[in-house]
Amino acid sequence: MSDTSHPTPEDDPDLTAMAYQPPQPLFSGSAFHRRRRSGFEAAKRLIFLAILVLLMLIPLNMVEGVVQERAERKLEVETEIGAQWGPAQTVGGPILVIPYDVAETRSKSDGSSENRLVRHYASFLPAQTQIAAKAKVEERYKSIYRVLVYGTDIHLSGSFAAPDFARWNIDPARIHWNEASIALILPGAHALRSIAISIDQQPLAIDAGLLPQHPVGTGLHGELALAGPRELAFDITLALNGQGALSLLPLSGQSEITVSSDWPHPDFIGTPLPVSHEISAEGFTGSWSINHLATGTPMGWRDSDFRLDPNTLTAVGVSLVEPGDVHQQADRIVKYGILVVGLTFGTIFIIGLLKSQRVHLVQYLLIGMSIALFYLLLLSLAEQMAFAWAYLIASAVDIAMVSWYAGTTIRRLLGWLTGLLLAGVHLYLYVLLQMESYALLAGTIGLIAILLMVMIATRKLDWYAIGEEASEPAPAS
Repeated sequence: MSDTSHPTPEDDPDLTAMAYQPPQPLFSGSAFHRRRRSGFEAAKRLIFLAILVLLMLIPLNMVEGVVQERAERKLEVETEIGAQWGPAQTVGGPILVIPYDVAETRSKSDGSSENRLVRHYASFLPAQTQIAAKAKVEERYKSIYRVLVYGTDIHLSGSFAAPDFARWNIDPARIHWNEASIALILPGAHALRSIAISIDQQPLAIDAGLLPQHPVGTGLHGELALAGPRELAFDITLALNGQGALSLLPLSGQSEITVSSDWPHPDFIGTPLPVSHEISAEGFTGSWSINHLATGTPMGWRDSDFRLDPNTLTAVGVSLVEPGDVHQQADRIVKYGILVVGLTFGTIFIIGLLKSQRVHLVQYLLIGMSIALFYLLLLSLAEQMAFAWAYLIASAVDIAMVSWYAGTTIRRLLGWLTGLLLAGVHLYLYVLLQMESYALLAGTIGLIAILLMVMIATRKLDWYAIGEEASEPAPAS
């Protein structure tokens, strides 16, 4: 058998003159294994980065909870002020109500029957009505919260056609014209400042509440003694306080409604929308023209045939919008928080790869917490001053903290680049907040641009070389 062992310096003196090199196997997988380990090192760092970004959802969700809690508190304040000043007002009417008797046969307990007159009520809507409402908006404060309220003057005028009972085959002798009444729907009557009603230019005495025979809801009524069927012209003026919204019920054969105010940010509500409107910095005006066929309400009905449902009555009007609501904007900006954290961490990660700079877990977490505190600082400042100033101050504090810490603990260049990135992101998000209609489009374009920049920055990066130097053994001296 031949000896296949390799000679050593002791076996061959000629080898003593040269450095002894251990024999190398014919196939060596060490380089392949180093590349494999380096590729795993890159994946490990990316997974670590993703876990850190997801971990930051915890403080961001806590901040979002604070925002929602403050928004709920503001709603409670609005309810409290609404109870004191006046609620969201709804005005409808007038409705003419006339009682009549119907002979009915009823069975008695002994099996016999008897005929008796039973009182019923018929309701009639005006043939046409013009409604003009003018609201003056004011601000009320409670603690740090601002609530919009209004005082409105409403004028209703129009006429009733002569009530017609013939279609129901009611005996004219059983109609009690002298017990007729006018009903005005006004659920928020406790915020009424003044009211005056005249029928055929004659003042009508008004009493609180609606009688049981009146068709719907709560409001006011006036007793109207009629001698018989005739047309009636009415004129109503009222002043009342409200908060949030003003709604008007088009209870008429043809309703012409106009609402105006000195508030420049209206939200027209109800169905249909106004046929015309004007909005300017001095206020708004909206006009509606509505036929009763569009509302599904008959011009006249008996209590046995139909009853108005307050929950389904058609109403039109306006809601007062507060632009730049602090809590709404803060909630929107917090939802972008995970994106800001991801971009900041990603920037630090990529620069660390390009400059062979390792960043510790604690450094990532401290930078992430400073970003999370930006949103809390923004909310607390925005409740005390204009949102734009609050955003500017909170952004400046956040940028200064992150850039200073990253520059002093990691790398000066990284501090400058991180500060510039945060400044750009905060500016972009503020612009995004102002874009109601194009926010999704602008956000998508921004994400595409960011992804493209990341691809350009890492296009020449050898991902398999990450960590390769650390995995190679030190050369022999």
